[in-house]
Amino acid sequence: MFRKWLASLFFAALLVGVLSTPNVQAATTVYWEGAKLVKGQIGKIEVLKPINLWEKANGKLQFVRVLKPKEQYRVYSYDGKQYGLGGNLYVTNMSGYVLYKTPPKEKLKLVNPEWYSKKLSLGNVMSESSTVIVPGVEKSELEIASARGKQYVYKFEIATGANNIGIETALSNEQVLGIETVLQQANRADFDGHFVLGAVNGDYFKDNGSPTDLMVHNGEIITTNTTPVDERVIFGIDANGKPLIGNPDVTMEMTINGANSHRIHSINKRRDANHLVLYTPYFSTSTQTNSLGTEVVLTNIQGKLNGNGVVIGTVKEVIVGIGNEPLLPGEIILSGHGEASSYLQQAKVGDTVQISLQYDQAAWSGVQEAVGGRYHLVSNGAVQSFSIAGVHPRTAIGIDRNGNVFTVVVDGRNPDHSNGVTLDELAKLMKDFGAVEAMTLDGGGSSTFVVRQKDGTLAVENKPSDGFARPVANALLVVYKGQANEVKQLVITPQEITVWAGGTYRDLGLSVKGLTLLGTTVPLQQPVTWTSNAGTFLKDGSFVAAKRPVEGTITASSGNVSGSVKVHVVADADQLVVQPKEIYVRENSQQPLTIQAFYKGEEIVVNENAFSYTVSNGLGKVENGVFQAGSKKGTGTLTVRLGSKIATIPVTVGIPETVLLDDFEKNSLSWLTSGANYTFANVLLTNEVAKNGKQALQIDYDFSDKTGVSGVYVVAQTGITLKGHPMKIGMWVYGDAQGHWLRAQIKDGSGKRYWIDFAKNVDWTGWKYVTADIPADVQWPVTLEMPVRYMEVNEINKNAGTIYIDDIQAIYN
Repeated sequence: MFRKWLASLFFAALLVGVLSTPNVQAATTVYWEGAKLVKGQIGKIEVLKPINLWEKANGKLQFVRVLKPKEQYRVYSYDGKQYGLGGNLYVTNMSGYVLYKTPPKEKLKLVNPEWYSKKLSLGNVMSESSTVIVPGVEKSELEIASARGKQYVYKFEIATGANNIGIETALSNEQVLGIETVLQQANRADFDGHFVLGAVNGDYFKDNGSPTDLMVHNGEIITTNTTPVDERVIFGIDANGKPLIGNPDVTMEMTINGANSHRIHSINKRRDANHLVLYTPYFSTSTQTNSLGTEVVLTNIQGKLNGNGVVIGTVKEVIVGIGNEPLLPGEIILSGHGEASSYLQQAKVGDTVQISLQYDQAAWSGVQEAVGGRYHLVSNGAVQSFSIAGVHPRTAIGIDRNGNVFTVVVDGRNPDHSNGVTLDELAKLMKDFGAVEAMTLDGGGSSTFVVRQKDGTLAVENKPSDGFARPVANALLVVYKGQANEVKQLVITPQEITVWAGGTYRDLGLSVKGLTLLGTTVPLQQPVTWTSNAGTFLKDGSFVAAKRPVEGTITASSGNVSGSVKVHVVADADQLVVQPKEIYVRENSQQPLTIQAFYKGEEIVVNENAFSYTVSNGLGKVENGVFQAGSKKGTGTLTVRLGSKIATIPVTVGIPETVLLDDFEKNSLSWLTSGANYTFANVLLTNEVAKNGKQALQIDYDFSDKTGVSGVYVVAQTGITLKGHPMKIGMWVYGDAQGHWLRAQIKDGSGKRYWIDFAKNVDWTGWKYVTADIPADVQWPVTLEMPVRYMEVNEINKNAGTIYIDDIQAIYN
């Protein structure tokens, strides 16, 4: 059917086939080569030789039909291989088979002015949106049309001088060894007085989760460098909040009782041959070292491990030839191998150890936060070039000439969303954004962009290339350090409402909450008052809608803050939906009705008295939304009217005790075979055994040698919707005395599924009538999805057999 429709669409096209045209129309009508140039169009193709048309479904191209010479089609995208014709349809760029043409830039600019509003070295900005998270922190998203295809870029801009704004590092699970998603790290750091506004992934890391290079948190060195000086780059924040990008290193040495100095090679890194390593509880629960060394435990620690002074501790223990010493709060362990092990064996319990730390660059002395990266993209305002190939997702951080910081994430490896960039492209992009210094953080599947939402929660906003956020070693956080108790705005839910003209409403279903600057919810201290320009609020809180259609707002105010929602007052409806879809009741009984009215796809808030009802054949009446059947039996209709719109449903008053659902004769429904853990299962109609009529349903099964729960299921292909409110399902069953469990499955109006039981133990042979109760708490209407689920849970009772089913019924009394 789809192909016939598509073919007709192609043949109906004149000159240029319109496979997909964006809904947004250009303000100016522009023609190019005899055809209208539409918004989003980048060119057109003319077919020179027969060529395949493809449709992309689930990321794969599927053949649709062969295009013929002289056919022409608009082009909306090109990824270097495929011309995108819109509607997920593509033609491959094959030389000599298609001729591609591009309109003059002046014409493209008229229909797509946003493409030319901003040009970056990476390409034209197709769209850009910005949101101020708090004053001083802004989030932007850009879609860029690059030579490679679409690129999606996420950016945080942080004014380093803004009140209460800071940039901090976070460590996975608060330990060097191990990994954790950026979102998990951000959520753990988000608490009252320390609100995380956003986060990106941090340093590259080893297989064990250890960050590659320098990491500093809250003025304390967590890890030191492993990358050579000419290959590493570090981002830091100094004690005055000034951002830094450079390649610092830390010189460290220790003395015992003021003498015998020795170099410390690293902090919280693997202990290599003849190395002396300093371990803190940030590393792990223990040093993870082998027995080929000496470990000195220091306690009574004074000072902080930063590159601007000394740390002093007292020797608590000297452990030789054991290794893997526990790392406890308030303690430091010095661990040495080879020559360094021999040095540490000089220490004795009670000795004083002094550790000196000093950055090799004065600007980094006392740095408060730092995280490592890899490539220095922009240095002293100059874009750097790289011979490293590869198009990937990327994360970068930059500093502009005013000392403000911005982070950038470019998604990749997903051509439908974003292709990714090279290092050279990323460097130029960071320069375009104003960087005088810029560097990469980890990229690829690690690239993650977390943003604080309006409701105060944190969420990943980019599309990581793995399809999920990859766990990483550390992260960079943008934080608000202050209290957020003052209500800054009122948020009303829902954000839009449609009401019936002239109606009086005691409850519009609107709720209001107070939000702080950071999106956290706080109690309202002052009462809420409501006003509207599309109706009137009475003293008792009721709302009287305007008598004629109008577009307006409803505003809630509390103290000096307020919030508004759109309100549409309408006097007509596009659609009425009545539940149930059919009334099926006994005489003198009731059936509550639920009626929904819609206008332009939005549900209308309507008072019950706005509806009018007509019941045919004197079968009953409707009062207060409830159908009241009379004493007369028969069939007819109920018509509901709102404005000019009507809806009609069938009515049956007077129902039998049972209603046949399927007798398996010539008009039988379609039944499918399903099951679990069976050797064989089959469902078919048979005339060999029948309770009534000529046919029954035969169910063959073999559970032999199967473990777990085994079952053969009879599934209704379209399901059987039960009329009215039956109490039970009944049917005739020809048992095989194998002792298996006989059940059925129903689904109620809310989508909830229930198992109902006919027999826990089919211990009979021959025909027997069985019933299963429908739970009293189901929401109507109810659908019978699986009338038979014949199953066995006992491992020692797995066997084969056949049962038969006839006359499935709904039981009402």
